[in-house]
Amino acid sequence: MSEMLHDRIESQLFLQYPDIPNYIIDNLNHRLRPYQEEAVQRLMYVEEQDEGNLYNKLMFNMATGSGKTLVLAASVLYLFKEKGYQNFLFFVNSTAIVNKTYDNLTSTSSSKYLFNPEGIVIDGKVVNIQVVDNYPVLPDENTIYLKLTTINALHDKLNYPRENEITYEDLAQFPIVLLADEAHHLNVSTKKKGKKNKEQIEETNWEITVDRIMKQNNKNKLLEFTATVQLEADIFEKYKDRILYRYDLKEFMQQGYSKNVTLLYASEENENKIIHALLMSEYKNI
Repeated sequence: MSEMLHDRIESQLFLQYPDIPNYIIDNLNHRLRPYQEEAVQRLMYVEEQDEGNLYNKLMFNMATGSGKTLVLAASVLYLFKEKGYQNFLFFVNSTAIVNKTYDNLTSTSSSKYLFNPEGIVIDGKVVNIQVVDNYPVLPDENTIYLKLTTINALHDKLNYPRENEITYEDLAQFPIVLLADEAHHLNVSTKKKGKKNKEQIEETNWEITVDRIMKQNNKNKLLEFTATVQLEADIFEKYKDRILYRYDLKEFMQQGYSKNVTLLYASEENENKIIHALLMSEYKNI
């Protein structure tokens, strides 16, 4: 089947998405925009249809600035409440983004805090978010355990284990939801079949590490969030059954949520990026 997952969903006649439950609406600090609601509803729809966990790897391909992290927060609440997941692993390639996301998910005094600052309450019970280095063997039933890390640090700790650090064996004990931000960095192994530079080799290793984590437990899930995914042949095959929702920059601007911007298309090769950046810089000086 050559169609993307999101195309197959959109083409269904009389499709009715499930309503977003109050425990998601009430426990978020910000109101979901219509396109964010649809992203969450699609996750709910697929999860309700997917009894065999066939769609255990899903992607939200959404424009920069469109609020992917709020969709992530809503997804955490849904998977905790409806599917019983307590262990979440957020990773990205940048320490700066890890720090920002840490505040967004844990700092109740921050204006960017994603959950209800008065507390998360589900079925009349207070639910805590606890940041951890290692997941507990005996978890509290009303706690969401969240590990935040760079993919590079995660790769090093798992593949070159030290005392008291997390291991693959630890991750095999319980189901985990992996939350990958800037997920296009996990495609180098898929995309590059020939000679790789140092950066590409490093990112290839990251992709292999994530695949190995997924294999530790057959209930593991991977949710990927990115504004950038280039669907050439190998990447298309990888993602045709993963991209749950697409909301590109053009649509983001057309609906009035973003300022108009100049789009500059460039390949992933650093040399081309530099050339395009120099040309754009000179163009602005004219």
